[in-house]
Amino acid sequence: MLLCTAAAGAAENGGSSYMPGFYGDFAMAVSPVTGDYLSNFMGYNTAGNAGAGSNLLFELPGVIRVTDIEIANGNYWVGFFPYVLYTESSNTLQGGAVNRDTRGGVGDMYALPAALSWQWRDMSLLAFEGLVLPTGDYEKSRALNSGRNYWTFDSNISVTWQPKGTPYDVSLTLGYMVNTENAATQYRTGDELHLDYLVGYYVTPSLGAGITGSHYRQVTSDSGHGVPAELALAEYSSLGPALMYTVKLGDKDVTFSAKWLHEYNVNNHIAGDYAILRTILKF
Repeated sequence: MLLCTAAAGAAENGGSSYMPGFYGDFAMAVSPVTGDYLSNFMGYNTAGNAGAGSNLLFELPGVIRVTDIEIANGNYWVGFFPYVLYTESSNTLQGGAVNRDTRGGVGDMYALPAALSWQWRDMSLLAFEGLVLPTGDYEKSRALNSGRNYWTFDSNISVTWQPKGTPYDVSLTLGYMVNTENAATQYRTGDELHLDYLVGYYVTPSLGAGITGSHYRQVTSDSGHGVPAELALAEYSSLGPALMYTVKLGDKDVTFSAKWLHEYNVNNHIAGDYAILRTILKF
């Protein structure tokens, strides 16, 4: 799948619901104990080239419920991630004038209606179906919106390998996104493949360091009204450091995971950088 090729246009307005760093983390497939968890993502993205640039601040204060329900011997999870953002963009017009725009508010929220996790001696497996909801504000006449105005079905499999008696952690998530048509524009973005990974080392049980990265590729052509002719499908990778630290807050463990990702090998996409801080605690 990673090697598949095609010729046609890239995602509508060059964008995607996929976010590098959202899927890749320490022990990403390991199931926590039954209970309710806060899984908060706070981050910043900046991107630009000679003619355009953008900055994005975002917050996803997710809630996850790990149940005691077993399906096919796997633990069942559900979750929901509201999305709040502030974004600004600039474009250089003919003649050198710069057009600037800003937008803030509720973005497209992420739901986790079904997840199943399994644990073995050294291996953990997590399979989950994500759903991006078109909850962000959208008008087709605007150059900058806080939502994409279409649904995305995001199917994922995560694996974590933690050899017993060693401080190592190797985790990855492979996902496949299927998008519905934007009803306002009659444009449908093609299917998208994403791979996120992390190789970590636990200096102590509460402190980990590692390298994290991702690869994204649009694997089928866009369709519908206004599809650009003969544009390559979007593709890019990212790489950067990651740190994890767990502290006590009263009688509760609070885990912070920080990462920085730099995009490279970019095709039909404006390269940028992501800084993300994830906070996890059990209610």
